[in-house]
Amino acid sequence: MDLAKPVSRSEIRCTAVTKGVEVLLRSHRARSLGAATAVALLLTSISFSNRSSAQTDPVTVAPGFEFNIFADPTNVPDFAASSFSGPVSMAFDSRGRLFVGTYPGKILILVDTDGDGRLDQIKTFATGLVQPLGLEFRANGDLYLTSNPLGGAGRIVRLRDTNGDDVADESTIIVDSLPSEGDHQTDRLKFGPDGFLYVGQGSSTDAGTPAPGRPAERLYNASVLRIDVDNPSISVVATGLRNPFGMAFHPVNGQLFTTDGGSGELGQLPDNAPLEEINWIVQGSNYGFPGCEGPPVAGIPACAGVRGPIATFAAHLTPTSIAFYTGPQASDSTNQMLVTLFKHLPGQGGDLERFILTGDAVNGFQTTKIQPSIIEFGLIDPNDGPVDTAIDPISGDIYVARFDPVTHRDLSEHHHFIYRIHRAGSDSLPFIGAPRPSAIKAGSAGVTISVVTRHVKPGAVVFDVSDNLPLATRQGSSNFELVADLPASAIAAERTITLEVRNPEGTRSNQQTFAVTKGDSNPPPPPPDKTPQLTSMFVYKKKRANVWDQLFVGVNVKKFRLVVDGTDFDAGAQLLVNNISLSLESSSTTELVGQLVNALVQAPGELSVQVRNSTGKTSNTLKLTVSP
Repeated sequence: MDLAKPVSRSEIRCTAVTKGVEVLLRSHRARSLGAATAVALLLTSISFSNRSSAQTDPVTVAPGFEFNIFADPTNVPDFAASSFSGPVSMAFDSRGRLFVGTYPGKILILVDTDGDGRLDQIKTFATGLVQPLGLEFRANGDLYLTSNPLGGAGRIVRLRDTNGDDVADESTIIVDSLPSEGDHQTDRLKFGPDGFLYVGQGSSTDAGTPAPGRPAERLYNASVLRIDVDNPSISVVATGLRNPFGMAFHPVNGQLFTTDGGSGELGQLPDNAPLEEINWIVQGSNYGFPGCEGPPVAGIPACAGVRGPIATFAAHLTPTSIAFYTGPQASDSTNQMLVTLFKHLPGQGGDLERFILTGDAVNGFQTTKIQPSIIEFGLIDPNDGPVDTAIDPISGDIYVARFDPVTHRDLSEHHHFIYRIHRAGSDSLPFIGAPRPSAIKAGSAGVTISVVTRHVKPGAVVFDVSDNLPLATRQGSSNFELVADLPASAIAAERTITLEVRNPEGTRSNQQTFAVTKGDSNPPPPPPDKTPQLTSMFVYKKKRANVWDQLFVGVNVKKFRLVVDGTDFDAGAQLLVNNISLSLESSSTTELVGQLVNALVQAPGELSVQVRNSTGKTSNTLKLTVSP
């Protein structure tokens, strides 16, 4: 595994798009173009004719919602280039601008400068990043993405715009050579509450068995991975996930959820394909692939110890993204789970579905589906559908990318769209993001703040609601920024100030807060809670020199000790084997020694070994074999 390899801008741009299309044809059997496209999307394996007539029906939305097409081939030339040139990933930056990854490898910035709901400005941020199936901004403004260049090496790449010209001029490959040359590749990525980057890595095979000449499952396949991007290292969070394509952290409880697409081809008979899934990701858990896809069934050996999904979909519908509904428009739907289904089959799929999520990390989670779906995209061809979802952090509008890798009879027809979905009537209301800066020390001189906006009109003012005071307001560096001055009198004492924007005709935005603090408004952050990392382990009996390479069923392990070595073990660290906390004989920041118990060797299999700190941070997982 190659980590943190710098790349020049010229190298980023060198991969030919025409060659990138060749990747679409990787398959373990000869398939039509439609099927090859589906493989390329890493969604599932299906076979359809390679050409069709226009494949779309009217789009419908749930009561209380409206939509428009934000981007399509008429205003994004890249979308009109071919059936493979559409959007596959999206992310908003801190300025509220939408970044879009296209399948051939461009990263575009799409901006609606006049606020009419359709983009009218396009900037090319980067090129040559083949199959950027995931985009994610870090809090410091760095853009991270997955890329699957020719040759099958999945990558995690960091892009930086160091001079502010909206073009990436620094690129670093954080992780290279992920196992992506099989049926599935390196998927979405998200930063977790712990500051680590989480990545979905698909399987190499359809159902666990490679075809002749095709790669078998290897380390990191069919897994969720965790990456320390500052000191590049990889640990496996969870396994048994055939294709964890969609991924999101809950904005309140911080738990991770992913989608998973099942094996099998649509149209094959008999069709024994499993249900598709939404999974709650728990450290060290196995989700069944291969051999136990869908809800685990008692009595099937492959299902022993498998954690089941929290929601399922019919086979072949292919869930592609998860997002949580946040922002000022969410209202009573705040934090509902939004899921796109790529395929439309009779009476289901091809839509943006929503779920109420209940439960907690102690007792587990449950989902309740809300009818109707927020939007149904009018799909007919099962190879044409929604692939990603992003929530505008300023307005709360929902953006959904649709990718149509189908060659139609009209060769100029491409349904590469980005939809903007919003609450009915919301376009007549102004919205604002959090002020920058967000705080200042009490007693300071007056301070100038800025807010990113939506739907503000000439003459709009930032209003200090707490003091019933309109602030001196002016246009910022773009049409979407207002700058205002808080006077010294407003920040003389410690308190919280409520702000909003008011348009000239009286419409008011959502409210944001500004903190006046007693001490330093920007104190240095506390040292982060470190996550323990395991590097090695061994088992000995009585004396350290008497090392056992493996354990055996039924052996009395009373005198056996498990030694794990690693880093960042804190004073309250626990040594866990299959989530059983061992009694510790000794401990330090780099080594724990625990006493094994007979309950762990009652059956053959693999034991999961982890360290959990007193903060709750849990290490990567090592495996200890119990042989028959």
